[in-house]
Formats: sequence, C-alpha cells, structure tokens
Amino acid sequence: MHNELTNLLPLKRQRALSRDYFLRLGAIGAILLSALTFSATLLLVPTYLFLVNSAHTEEARLTSIEETLASSSNSGLFVRLAALTSDAATLTALANAPSASAIIRSVLAISRPGITLSGFTYTPATAGTQGTLAISGTAATRDVLRNYQLALQGWSFATSATLPVSTYAMDANIMFTITVTLAP
Repeated sequence: MHNELTNLLPLKRQRALSRDYFLRLGAIGAILLSALTFSATLLLVPTYLFLVNSAHTEEARLTSIEETLASSSNSGLFVRLAALTSDAATLTALANAPSASAIIRSVLAISRPGITLSGFTYTPATAGTQGTLAISGTAATRDVLRNYQLALQGWSFATSATLPVSTYAMDANIMFTITVTLAP
C-alpha cells in the first residue's frame, strides 16, 4: 500500500491553512520565547539584589576606611616624617664623622711606654653632643700617665683628654680611665 496522502482542497484554501498553521506556530514560538525570557529574568533577580547589596556594603566600607585614614594619617604622617628627618640627620652626621676603628687605630699608634691599655668605650657624636672615647688601662708611674694624657690631648682627633685627679693618688700600677672628647 502506498502512504501518499492527497489533499483535495483547492489551492487557495491550502494556502490559507498553511498560513494559519505558520501563524499559530509563530505565536506559540513567541509565547515560549516570552516565557523563557520572563523565567530567566525571575532567576536573575536574586543575583541582582545580592550584587546591589554587596556594592552598597563595599561603598560604606570604603567610606569608613577613607574617614579613618583621613583622621589618623595626618598625625601619623607627621610623626613618621619627624622620625625620618631625625634619622637622616643622624646618618648625615655619621657620614662626616671618622669611624670608630680609625680612631682606635690612631690611639694605639700613640707611643705609650709603661702604659697597658685594657679597654675602649666609644660613644659617637649625636646632634648637640660631641663624641667621646674612654680609654682604660694601667700605668707604671704618675709621670708615664701624665705624658700619655698630654700625648692624647695633642692628638688630631681630640679636643680634650680628662683624667680624674683621684687617679694620681697612687704612685705605681695606677688603674686609670681617660675620657677623650673627640673633635667634631
């Protein structure tokens, strides 16, 4: 048997049926597309509300951070600037000052017969104060100690070399500490 269907309607009526069929098909397609668009919009609403809420929260947080920085940064900035200026002044002063090892080498180069040195304490110059070098040791006699003190005073790095008067109380094996004030 042959399954070919024959349409006995006139051509005008066939076209009208075909047009109605495609019109219904288009209407159903439009309705389905509208339903799909509406569902997608409904599903995006919670995401949109979440993002809007997050944006408002982040804006409030940013405003809070800016207020905190504006109130604290000026005072903190001035404190840090003052500390950095002080550090820079100290570094500049140290750059122009002789090194501790050079000063101690110069002290050791001074002739000291009868003097045994046992310790050095170096204090570098700071803003408003001069550097000092405390030299400790033992001297055989008072004369040897006095000559060593005079030699230190004549030294190019020193402005003065002071020795307590009580040091001269002993005649021999005198323990001493001479404080040398360094030239700027």
